[in-house]
Amino acid sequence: MFINKMLMSKIMIVSCIVGLLASTASTDANANYTKRSDKWEASFKVLNSQDTVIDGQNGSQTDMKSDYGWGFTLGYNVNPHILVNFDFSSTTPSYTATLVEADSDNTYQISHKMDVLESQFNVVYSVFASQFTPYVQAGAGWSFVDSNIADGPPNTFCWYSPWWGYVCDGYQNTYNDERFSYNFAVGFRYELDNSLFFRASYKQSWIDLSHSEDASIGSYNLEIGSIF
Repeated sequence: MFINKMLMSKIMIVSCIVGLLASTASTDANANYTKRSDKWEASFKVLNSQDTVIDGQNGSQTDMKSDYGWGFTLGYNVNPHILVNFDFSSTTPSYTATLVEADSDNTYQISHKMDVLESQFNVVYSVFASQFTPYVQAGAGWSFVDSNIADGPPNTFCWYSPWWGYVCDGYQNTYNDERFSYNFAVGFRYELDNSLFFRASYKQSWIDLSHSEDASIGSYNLEIGSIF
């Protein structure tokens, strides 16, 4: 309940900011009309994912810390209001996992870093057909989560090399999963006359995990891109 209240507070704050910015935007179509219609665009972004707690079975829990990451988007502007894009992001947050033994109430903790990769397809609606506009976004896709904790002994394989002779190498599997995910975002966008644009947004993503409640991860995103 506390997490849901925090989430709603964040969305309300960002929505108010977007609304305030929107109220100052000019609606003069001749002066600020966008040129993005029927064009592709791509952007690079930096993001800051927020702290979150994921409750698991029998009292187990994962406490994820805030982290900075990166990502990119590629999309097509169907018209001045509707953008369809592909959005990829990557973060490596630190986490503390509280584990509960199956046959007792004993608990112990593991601290490590996980890899979180998100690949989602979005529909973005811009409120104004102008260079400056607030927007809302909704989308769905897949997220890959890797705990970076080994799930068994390492595997070794060897081969003959024409340069170094007999060579052996190894790898180790980890606990990881690829799951369905979806998101909602609010933000604003500003385009320059030279086809560069900037976007700033708050996004909330949900990952449909199999053995715990859904992971709810909020992030602040700042993008720079080009229309072509």
